[in-house]
Amino acid sequence: MTIIVPSTSAEIAADPQRLIDAMRERRIISVDDVDYTIAPTSAVVLANADIDEAEDMVSLRKDRTGVDNTVFVSTKGYARHAPRIKIAIDPPDSLNPAAKTASMAVHDYSIAGAHMPPHLVEQARRFIERNRTALLDYWDNKIDTPQLIERLRSIASA
Repeated sequence: MTIIVPSTSAEIAADPQRLIDAMRERRIISVDDVDYTIAPTSAVVLANADIDEAEDMVSLRKDRTGVDNTVFVSTKGYARHAPRIKIAIDPPDSLNPAAKTASMAVHDYSIAGAHMPPHLVEQARRFIERNRTALLDYWDNKIDTPQLIERLRSIASA
């Protein structure tokens, strides 16, 4: 089980032993006021698996999807999750799938990750509904990226 210890730089400066103790317990320390995380190497190695997944993603902007934020679509690859799309949250036009994102499952629209405002949830749901077959064919490596892009339909033209 991963335990994340929220902290601030002032708290660490006031009680450095708390930081050392948390590190010895192999906890992840989130230093919120400086947007920094201190983590055991094993936790970073696991995070690299997410980066490998990001390398197998295509980034799609609003002009192609009709969704206000960038949408990322991936093939199955080595994924340990069901088919999903990722949506850029911060910044909303990011082309980096390793940035702050939320995910929406293709099969039931369940959401994981960052908070999505209701209008974005609705846009993502409509995008999946409109493109489910193409998204699943891409996930299953039945089509390549140019074929995916050709088959996608924007929700703006619905």
